[in-house]
Amino acid sequence: MIVASRWPLLEKAFLRFGMPVAVVDLESTGGNLYEDRVTEVALLKFEQGRAERYEWLVNPQKPIPKFVAELTGISDGMVADAPVFAEIAGELFSVLKGCVLVAHNSRFDYTFLKHEFHRAGIGFSSPALCSVQLSRCLYPQFYKHSLDSIIERLGIVVEDRHRAMADVSALCDYLECSLSEHGVEAWIRQCFRLMNPKPLPATLPERLREQLYGLPDGMGVLACFDGGGAINYIGTFERVYSEVSALLDSGKAPFDWCNTEEVRFFPALGRLHVHKVKAELVGHYGADCYVSAKNLLKTFTTVRFEKGSDGILKAKTAALKNGVADNPPTGLFANKKAARRALSSWAETYGLCPAAAGILPDGYAEDEPCPVYVSGRCDKACGRSDEQVLAFAHKLPVLDWGKMHEVEITETDPLTGKTVVLHGMGGALEMDDGLWYFDKDLPDVFKAKFKTDRKNIKEIG
Repeated sequence: MIVASRWPLLEKAFLRFGMPVAVVDLESTGGNLYEDRVTEVALLKFEQGRAERYEWLVNPQKPIPKFVAELTGISDGMVADAPVFAEIAGELFSVLKGCVLVAHNSRFDYTFLKHEFHRAGIGFSSPALCSVQLSRCLYPQFYKHSLDSIIERLGIVVEDRHRAMADVSALCDYLECSLSEHGVEAWIRQCFRLMNPKPLPATLPERLREQLYGLPDGMGVLACFDGGGAINYIGTFERVYSEVSALLDSGKAPFDWCNTEEVRFFPALGRLHVHKVKAELVGHYGADCYVSAKNLLKTFTTVRFEKGSDGILKAKTAALKNGVADNPPTGLFANKKAARRALSSWAETYGLCPAAAGILPDGYAEDEPCPVYVSGRCDKACGRSDEQVLAFAHKLPVLDWGKMHEVEITETDPLTGKTVVLHGMGGALEMDDGLWYFDKDLPDVFKAKFKTDRKNIKEIG
């Protein structure tokens, strides 16, 4: 429904955004972003200098707490015959697509919308502006910036406070007033500075703008393809639209947009699963393994047991490379010195003498007696046993894993309940084809999992 012009300054100012603007308010069963559900959606969509009104009551598929019903005036009875969110999702998405979302405490409304769309199988994202933050910037002399405080301060008349459309109208009244008091240039400047997620740069080729605005704001892998269909970038993201738009806004995007014709998004269920998805793409396309800037200069060391020209097994430390391999790493260490120390401790733990384990010091003559035997720490001269050494090789320690060497980790999407079980060993992830994947970002992900998600980790062996 087109509404009569009530906010002429706002209608003109929003034209400067270069895309439609949706001023949104939601009501919900509570404030938990993962467990509570939406009960009402209302918005005014400003486009081409006019405003159009939309509103829906929504069945949250769970009881509305008494105190919430008293606050909002929305009871279980009112929403009993209302559509569930999935039933309005298509229409609402078509209204919001390509808009800047404006809300008072936009993190709440934006996240609730994103989660409800996700449950409905729709990936949602948009640039967003928080009018609470805008109020703090424009009116620093005031301590309170809640919508109630603003309504009282400006004398805004609201007939049905805490119903979604009434709050949207009150918010527009406030924005109109702030424009009148501060002028359009200062107002617009603050709006663009505060937007989070950011809008995409106007200099971006239109073919990419359209594709990137179609990205969800969820976890997964972004793959960029050149004109020939080859991948020129594969990156993991927890909130792909937010992170990509921020990188583009800062000029620090790690990908070459000039040579990118197409972007594709591959969703994931968790922080470890996203690396498995990336590994599958790396393996399928034979692409390079891009890692985050913070880990770009890190190095990791592993141990390899190889027979020399004399047929004798010897442990060698080697830099661990990003990518796909036939076998998992044999131990994972921050540097070669740490690996050598670990080898000595490992040999002692499993009763392997340095000669048998192939870890005698470089240059130690083959016909010299074993230094451990000579020192009296070994009660007999032992024969070599390559099989025994290799049988314990997988017990070499893994950076930040404590006593664990091989694990199963279950990750679950908290919104849909979908799960995936991942197999890790030696700091690497096993792929579905039995190959193993490692990159420099994985140690941080494993470490975070062990620290915060132990209940979903099963030690193997």
